[in-house]
Amino acid sequence: MKQLDIELIRFEKLKHVKFLVNRIQHRQEHIHNEFEFFVVLRGSGVAKIKSHTFNLKEGDVYLINSGEVHSYARIPADEIISNKNKDSAPLFLFAQISNHCLREYFPQIRTTVFNSCNLADYLSSEETKEVVKLLVESAKLYFTEQDYYPLRILSDISKVLTICYNKVPYEIISEAQKNNLKQKNLRIERIISYIDANFETQIRLQDLAEQENLSPTHFSHLFTSLFGVTFQDYVNIKRMEQCIRLMPNKEKTLLEISYESGFSDPKYMNRMFIKHFGYTPKEYRRRVGMEQVEIKQVIHETETIYSVTDSVNALSEFEEKYR
Repeated sequence: MKQLDIELIRFEKLKHVKFLVNRIQHRQEHIHNEFEFFVVLRGSGVAKIKSHTFNLKEGDVYLINSGEVHSYARIPADEIISNKNKDSAPLFLFAQISNHCLREYFPQIRTTVFNSCNLADYLSSEETKEVVKLLVESAKLYFTEQDYYPLRILSDISKVLTICYNKVPYEIISEAQKNNLKQKNLRIERIISYIDANFETQIRLQDLAEQENLSPTHFSHLFTSLFGVTFQDYVNIKRMEQCIRLMPNKEKTLLEISYESGFSDPKYMNRMFIKHFGYTPKEYRRRVGMEQVEIKQVIHETETIYSVTDSVNALSEFEEKYR
């Protein structure tokens, strides 16, 4: 059974702070207990944070709150085909910060819940550039280990957090509220795991509602509030992803793909393809043509964590471009 990925972050080099440069094709839904800032160093893609979907572009900087479900992906496979863009996977700088960081001086950080967001929605252009500059410079210090780099990084992180506390909406929650958030995340994990394990069958909302000891109506409203789409729309998205995975296999007929993806009626799969791509599954398969290898890469490649040298080079290129 596919599980929601609970990421355990290890702070090998610097207590409470970690940086990495990562090129991502697809990173499934996951959670961790740390705050996460990320800068899009190159390319474009999509991030889903809780129930919100964000279109990412180069130079963006985002804040993800502790304990919130999120995922990353490159642009959709059909857009790669139409745009002939073979190297569109976005390159990220991630800064992961423990909610115990600096708590000796500011204990509220442990129970702070920020609005996860594109920081440009709350900061001025100058403030946004300042945050990006601080994160990129801190990351270079982290990778190169220059003199006094722990002090310099903690100083920069303090500045970033101060800017966020001044401008980004947040609340300080109680320990009881924090435990409630933990229980909420466990419920999300159960729901995602159940759907991933059963979307190829005739999965029913009622079965999940019973699992969560909720009425179907209550569960339906809860699901939409958590994921931003209806239960049926979410299941159909999973089935469409499965269809795309199976399409390059010419040994499978469209009827077989339909059934193996959970569509009991091939006509329903046709309607979904027309809705999402503007053409039928048959035409989609024809359009893939010579791009089958690239489509397989979109689906199966996940992420590439850069080496120290490649990370520093990527950060320097970004700095030079946005200086």
